[in-house]
Amino acid sequence: MKAYNRDVLKMLPDELESFVRDWAIAKTEYFRVEPFRGTADRGRDVVGFLTSELHEGEWDNYQCKQYGTTLPTGGAFHEIGKVLYYASLKEFTPPRRYLFVAPMGINRNLQKHFFKPTAFKAAFIAGWDDHCRKTIIEGGDIPLVGDLLNLVSAYDFSCIAHVGVEELLADPAAKPVLYKYFGADPGPAPGGGPPGPVQQAELPYIGQLVDAYSERRGGAFADHAEVASDPAYAPHLARQRERFYDAEAFKRFYRDNTDPAVIETFENEIYHGVVEVCDEDHKDAYSRVNKVMVQAGSVMPSGVLAPHARVEAKQGVCHHLANEARPRLIWRRP
Repeated sequence: MKAYNRDVLKMLPDELESFVRDWAIAKTEYFRVEPFRGTADRGRDVVGFLTSELHEGEWDNYQCKQYGTTLPTGGAFHEIGKVLYYASLKEFTPPRRYLFVAPMGINRNLQKHFFKPTAFKAAFIAGWDDHCRKTIIEGGDIPLVGDLLNLVSAYDFSCIAHVGVEELLADPAAKPVLYKYFGADPGPAPGGGPPGPVQQAELPYIGQLVDAYSERRGGAFADHAEVASDPAYAPHLARQRERFYDAEAFKRFYRDNTDPAVIETFENEIYHGVVEVCDEDHKDAYSRVNKVMVQAGSVMPSGVLAPHARVEAKQGVCHHLANEARPRLIWRRP
């Protein structure tokens, strides 16, 4: 898979913030993700709220710094001071985590601070006058005293860290974001298999298969359990269930790691690739199923899924289509 380090490094500051916002959304741990921009950001760039309490509860701050060089210590102190100052005014609770997303990295001095939280806090307090006192509010003077000093002294500086570009790109949650921004290939999907007993969600397509087996045998099967004990048809049913669940895993992976429209297109292409075969005259429904399975395996989808659409997933999608109300694949015809 291509490395996208350079692409991220070339982003404009606003683009990086949008990228980080989408990344935070993809992490799924947040109740809500909100960007804060402009003069009223209060030291927040992208906020991940963990609960519906929003700024009255726990939240994480992603501070995006797209510089041409490493993040300096003074600049980091200033940004931390801004957030803690407004937290001391009760505008929000102190962040649970404070993460600097600085693609160019941080300077060595700041890096040492991040690895020694107690010394980091002491250095921050000692450097308040130089980096925060007269810079948080233009023309203002904010001494480190009273409630502000108490909050800074109580704050856990081990919650402050740096997210480098390689760490960001290696996060599984970044996959759908890389696809959105750069068309990144998410790689092959994991396989899937039946969980054991037939599930409620399988009943529509399995019901169609039971009808097909009954037609071929010339006598009705009571249900899928009876088919599963028949040596002539049990292996066929087992293969179809494997395909159904392989397609389920395939669709879930690409829905999570690309865009829902990618799977919609994939299913549509499979449908149009097999529907004429399905509509042809066949000896019976059992023959129709088998001919459609062969045809599905030869369909070549477009786009990002082209190199990853394995035969089982394409065949399994046909059973998903047989399950659905939209143009269904019907095996047994009047």
